Amino acid sequence: MEMLCSHETYQFNDYSKYETAVDEPTRAHIRETRFPQDLQKAYDLGKRLVEKALQC
Repeated sequence: MEMLCSHETYQFNDYSKYETAVDEPTRAHIRETRFPQDLQKAYDLGKRLVEKALQC
């Protein structure tokens, strides 16, 4: 079993419309730096799952 988690992602396009304790600049930085890595990990996981399914 494999699992992939991506944390501290954007929940809204415009945080000024909502009351939240989220630090939007921090989330923006995470989206720019960590989220691309998470996307690659998701792609790699999907690829592995398909490869395993094709072996059956």
